[in-house]
Amino acid sequence: MDIDISFAEAMLRRGAGLLDSGTDEAGTDPFAMLARMLAAAAATDAPLVVLSEGGSHPALFDEAARRAAQPLTARITGLAAARQGERATLYEFDGTGPLTGNRIVAALLRPEERPDLLHVYIAVGRLRGGEAQITVAPALLRFDAAALGQTLGLLGDAVTRSLNAATAALAHASAVLPMAGHEEGGMPAALLDLYWHALTLASVRAEGGVWDDGDGLAGMEPQGNA
Repeated sequence: MDIDISFAEAMLRRGAGLLDSGTDEAGTDPFAMLARMLAAAAATDAPLVVLSEGGSHPALFDEAARRAAQPLTARITGLAAARQGERATLYEFDGTGPLTGNRIVAALLRPEERPDLLHVYIAVGRLRGGEAQITVAPALLRFDAAALGQTLGLLGDAVTRSLNAATAALAHASAVLPMAGHEEGGMPAALLDLYWHALTLASVRAEGGVWDDGDGLAGMEPQGNA
């Protein structure tokens, strides 16, 4: 079992190797493309913050897991509060359910100078001989938390009473864009759930101080920087 490095670190090492090669060796391999993108973000827009389940901020992951178990009608207001100050943040945690035995890296990149506009990539895989290997091809979720907040303001209490209203509001503020490796309409449901879990982590962190015993999570010290 590989324990010396994390799945996220192995991803970044691969991306750094692709950058150092000076050629576009990533090709159409979606995992290589993601690894290179993250390494480039770390190199040009540092810091790239890495937060890992089981690390120094367990309350973040515990609270996100608690909220993820709630119905969408209860969670959607929190999703509209998702914010990110850094150019890129990686959340690493263990897979559950059909993904048990896998390690998950949720990469949140801010494409513009707007903390409420996020691109979310999910990498699902394992470490083998120090190398990160994916088991589910990644895709991109483009999410506009501000747009979701505006829609919720228009709909009012309907989103807390109607699953259809909550789902429609979320669809209006987001778009999933498959990368190579996904057939149209063939994205696993477990992968879709991970996008919302990643945004739940971001929203919990953004509201730091509301529920934890420390000084809040919004200004937490990262577990590591790439």
